[in-house]
Amino acid sequence: MSTGELSDAEFLAAVEEATYPGDKFGHRGHLRVGWLCLRAHGFEAGLERMRALLRDYATALGAAEKFHETITRAWAERMQAAVDETPELGSFEVFLAAHPELLDSRMLSRHYRNETLSSPLAKASWVPPDLEPLPSR
Repeated sequence: MSTGELSDAEFLAAVEEATYPGDKFGHRGHLRVGWLCLRAHGFEAGLERMRALLRDYATALGAAEKFHETITRAWAERMQAAVDETPELGSFEVFLAAHPELLDSRMLSRHYRNETLSSPLAKASWVPPDLEPLPSR
């Protein structure tokens, strides 16, 4: 199963119910959750929804320790800037085609030193970038 085999509603429901296979939920799955949440709720509420979905999904799969606050918010910031740039794009696949840079899971290394993202503080709470600022939203 890939994230593209399900409708947006089915995908979100599968993540929310933790029935989406954990071994298939990679970077693209995280992006899709973010895109859906940000488009539906705007930045602040979308970020809260994204956090809850990802934290609960990881917990349900027995991997609660994988949730990382700074990484989640930094990706939400990057994605919101892209959504703001192209709000008319109505499908996730079209959105990714317009913003292929988001598919680079190492993108945050432009904004953060590895030591910063690896820190317990960054995992538990928001830490602003220490290299290059995130795009304005």
